[in-house]
Amino acid sequence: MHNGFYAKLALQSIRENSRLYNPFIISSIVSVMMTFVILSLSVNSGLKQIPGGANLQTILALGYVILVLFSAIFLFYMNSFLMKNRKKEFGIYNILGMDKKHISKILSYEILFIYFVSLIVGLIAGLLLNKVATLLIRRMLAAPVSLGFELSMQPILWTSAFFLLIFLAVLLVNIYQVRLANPIELLKASNTEEKEPKIKIVWTIIALLLMGVGYYLALTIQSPILGMQLVFLAILIVIAATYLLFTTGTITFSKLLKKNKRYYYQTKHFIPISGMLYRMKKNAVGLANISILSVGVVLMFSIAASLYLTTDNSVNTQYPRDVISEVKVGNSDAETEDTTKTRIQEVVEQISAETNIQVEDFLSYTYLNFPAQRDKNGFTLTQDVYSTQTNQTPANLYFVDQDNYQEISGDQLDLAENEVVVHGTVQAYKANTLSLLNQQFEVREEDNIEEFAIGNETSNAVNDGYYIIVSSPEVLQEIDQSQQDVLQEMTTPTSVFSQFDLVNATKEEKIDFSNHYQDKINEEKMNITNVDTRVEANGNFRALRGGVLFLVLNLALLLLMMTVLIIYYKQISEAYDDKERFRIMRNVGLSDAEIKQAIRSQMLSVFFLPVFVTGVHTLVMLPLMKKGMVLVMLNQVNLFPLSLFLAFVIFLLVYIMIYRITAKTYYKIVK
Repeated sequence: MHNGFYAKLALQSIRENSRLYNPFIISSIVSVMMTFVILSLSVNSGLKQIPGGANLQTILALGYVILVLFSAIFLFYMNSFLMKNRKKEFGIYNILGMDKKHISKILSYEILFIYFVSLIVGLIAGLLLNKVATLLIRRMLAAPVSLGFELSMQPILWTSAFFLLIFLAVLLVNIYQVRLANPIELLKASNTEEKEPKIKIVWTIIALLLMGVGYYLALTIQSPILGMQLVFLAILIVIAATYLLFTTGTITFSKLLKKNKRYYYQTKHFIPISGMLYRMKKNAVGLANISILSVGVVLMFSIAASLYLTTDNSVNTQYPRDVISEVKVGNSDAETEDTTKTRIQEVVEQISAETNIQVEDFLSYTYLNFPAQRDKNGFTLTQDVYSTQTNQTPANLYFVDQDNYQEISGDQLDLAENEVVVHGTVQAYKANTLSLLNQQFEVREEDNIEEFAIGNETSNAVNDGYYIIVSSPEVLQEIDQSQQDVLQEMTTPTSVFSQFDLVNATKEEKIDFSNHYQDKINEEKMNITNVDTRVEANGNFRALRGGVLFLVLNLALLLLMMTVLIIYYKQISEAYDDKERFRIMRNVGLSDAEIKQAIRSQMLSVFFLPVFVTGVHTLVMLPLMKKGMVLVMLNQVNLFPLSLFLAFVIFLLVYIMIYRITAKTYYKIVK
């Protein structure tokens, strides 16, 4: 037989199995399109010229690797459903005289056709979408719109090569499965049923305990940055517990329902419960997959919504003036905070005279910052505070004397020497005394203390933060010296934070002023930590937000597509399995109405159990996600709960739509 015959058989097989192949082809096209767009943006020469564009392209390049990995896993998973429902067909070919070498040729042509169709259509759609995506990215970065069209061969070649490797790997797996099986196994592969499983109370209890441990870790992790290992551990434990609960807990629950004779021996309950028990193991794994993917979809969409709604006010909170700087005090023995402040102000005035740019709202103040562990009477500082990777995440302490506080806020406190005012950014400090570094202070309650920020910090939205106002610079120096004695080489020196506005200056002039300012401070041999501008911060923030938003949307759509198709293939596969069983029930006297009611009851229980689990998982993950969002949203995380709720509602509507479509298809196949 010549190759044209196998190609014809492959095309005919794809057409006759269109109900199975069309979703697989569509998902392949979408995967090619999304990966091509991401890679095209990561090498777009125009984006490199935009402030923050280079950072965005770095994020997209990393996201491309993630997207290809997800696409590979997705296509392999979808292919497993295809092969399960095609093995009987291959068994018939084998019995009719076609050996496994010929079946392998048919599979090769099928994969080849699907690859070229997916690649061509996906690249054409990607080319059309690429311009829209470029305009969207430029709008996010507040950059001028470019009307040109850029076509690079690099994204086309890389995308073609990656998906060629994926499809070749899929083909090799398929050929391997066919060559290992004998004709009888191939004929029975799609009809293999699970035996009714035994009740597993011990494993159910273990699953519940694991879920409790995972939830406890997720709810008590103070910092997703310092506790990254615990974050991954919590996620892995929750995933493992989810699989265990579905594979053992659902069996236990169904067995308990079966023992309730008044409930079980009803037509609307008997059929779905017995059906679920008959092959619960296979159902449970699929339901667990759907639940885990659904959590990913909801979280991704909620992150995307939060990022889209976030405004530049987040940056303005962290950058209250056009230019900010931080200089460490104590570069020499003669250096004090007052001399450092004076020298900084002189440098600013000198550059202002040289550039003819007026400076206004100049503010300079001294503060001290170091981490410490919270205890009952105050805070404890040890050398290993930086290496803590447990739930005892150190709190960030920010010290300022009352004179500098008056510079910041305009309020006068008149503190006694042993008095302090403590302001918690996450939770209030309610004790009447404060113990720190062998010193005792009386805590004065001040209801009029307004929310304020010291320095250019964003970590207080992740960790507990406390602003501690002391009475005098001398007390601040004593605390500074004590923390140096404890931390030694890891000590954090006192810093002078300065900020000022530039009147009627353009973006370029502000950046140029900042560069001159940094150079001059270095010439003065001051120990500079940071010089930054609100303009550059806005550009970097837009780049970070835009890159993460675009990547998250792509991953969310891919996960949603995976969820939809897993549900679709699962229902189609089970419909063919149930077809004979429901035919027997019809023959023994069940009406179509009773069968339809039983199908509805079974599908509702199968469909909406993952939705319930998804809702619980997302609620537990909410506090941890709010802390993690600081990395891309700065301190504006109040939008995340609303975004999470909207994402879940949208997901639920899509899920109900999938249920209605698959329920009709399931019933048609069974009938």
